[in-house]
Amino acid sequence: MGTRGSSRWKVTARAVAGALAVSLALAGIAATATGDDRTSAVAILDVLEHDAAHKTVTAEPVALARAALERATRMRTAGDEKHARLSDGLALEWALTARDLARAGDVEQQARSARVDALDAGARAERERALLEEGIARTGRLRAELEAAEREQKDAPARTSTLGAGATVRTNTAAARPRRAAPAAGGTDGGAR
Repeated sequence: MGTRGSSRWKVTARAVAGALAVSLALAGIAATATGDDRTSAVAILDVLEHDAAHKTVTAEPVALARAALERATRMRTAGDEKHARLSDGLALEWALTARDLARAGDVEQQARSARVDALDAGARAERERALLEEGIARTGRLRAELEAAEREQKDAPARTSTLGAGATVRTNTAAARPRRAAPAAGGTDGGAR
């Protein structure tokens, strides 16, 4: 259950990371297509701010991008469009940096997952190799015992013939029977049996 559960979680995490990467890419493409740095930065930041998985990694660049956008707004209000556009460009750079950090986090997670999978596969292979070697050793021991038993059987002295073996059995049987009482002298046995 542990292996299946962790595999499902990995698949889910990868799917979420993939969806995030696609949405970041689409937001970046849509915003860049308009050519406005402010719009591009806002689109990227909106996606990143809703991404709970990378919030700790992207918190600082997102905050700096929002601060640059705020500065640009104040400069526009003051009538300084040139510096406002520069501040919008800075906000876009910070937003792109945050996006790249999120992507790097995804890649690092995938690398960690691949490393763990590789280590697990190596450990499984090592266990299987040990089991195989144990099985080979057990087979070798059994084969040696079988050969020793066959050698012992060949080296054992030959048994006597079946007639001799039967005589031995009869002798042993006769010795085991109780003796009959000897007939009394002058008995009336008459020799008939």
